[in-house]
Amino acid sequence: MSATERDVLLSTGAWAVVTVFHPGPALLEAVEGLLQVMDAVIVVDDGSGASADEILVAAEGLGAVLERLPENSGIAAALNKGVARAVADGALLIYTFDQDSRPQDGFREAMETAWNRAVGLGHRVAFVVPEFFSDVRQAHSALPDGTLLARNVIQSGMLIPATVLDEIGPFRADFFIDLVDTEFELRVRRAGLLTVAAPSAHLDHQLGQQYERRILGLRLSLPGVPPVITVSTPFRYFYRVRNRVILNKEYWSSATAQIARDTLLDVVHFANALMVARPRRTLARVMRSGWSAARQNRMGRMPLVLLEASRTVRWAARPVDRGVNGAAR
Repeated sequence: MSATERDVLLSTGAWAVVTVFHPGPALLEAVEGLLQVMDAVIVVDDGSGASADEILVAAEGLGAVLERLPENSGIAAALNKGVARAVADGALLIYTFDQDSRPQDGFREAMETAWNRAVGLGHRVAFVVPEFFSDVRQAHSALPDGTLLARNVIQSGMLIPATVLDEIGPFRADFFIDLVDTEFELRVRRAGLLTVAAPSAHLDHQLGQQYERRILGLRLSLPGVPPVITVSTPFRYFYRVRNRVILNKEYWSSATAQIARDTLLDVVHFANALMVARPRRTLARVMRSGWSAARQNRMGRMPLVLLEASRTVRWAARPVDRGVNGAAR
């Protein structure tokens, strides 16, 4: 890529929105890095409270725009807050990042090159994601013209034009957390837009501890099924179950194959999580509550008493080394 081409890419009014919750000093390094390649950086704190004041003020001092939510409102609400601020201040392109994500050199150029190429070929593009998120490959197929299509995307590292957000709407804040990115993906595809992966673009991200995938005590090894799982923080299984049920009801007709596959993988994942949870009955209670909330169409935050109960759950599983390809979320 020539210097002139790079200058064109870097003059598009691209803003980074970084969502954080109880951030550590590593946030400052991330902000410094993003400020070198983005036109502006917005840090949105999702209700961390006074304990995060020092880090957040330091990030603001580096040049980031700071937005703070008064209480923990979930990843979607935090994203929407940052996106709204970016658009109001003139952003044309918006990159979304978690506090644990680190784009590699050339990330922005690769992303916007993929965007420009797909649009130049006449495609209606909703967003672009890096081909690789940590060790997870987000591209699943390619069009005859070479455009990579993404599926089961992760919102961190996503490039979204402001015009698409105007057309499609914001992230679903009532989901709170989990499957927020999947719902957005399915919504834009239902509207006839493509979800594109930028070839070779890579976003480093610290995923959770990986464990062997087992069912009935036996290691599970099937084509297309990752050999490991990355268990979530126990409270998130309320949202994973509830939002999965809601997602299935809303998108079964428009994305039947993906919904069926993802639901099967989730059921296997939930079974694995139950196998290694201690006490198992507490995690089962969290999951049942998520199912019940979905049937009652009760969205938003989980009940506080259930959140407190989930904090007693621990994992009794065999960890594996990081870097196993095909890690499941």
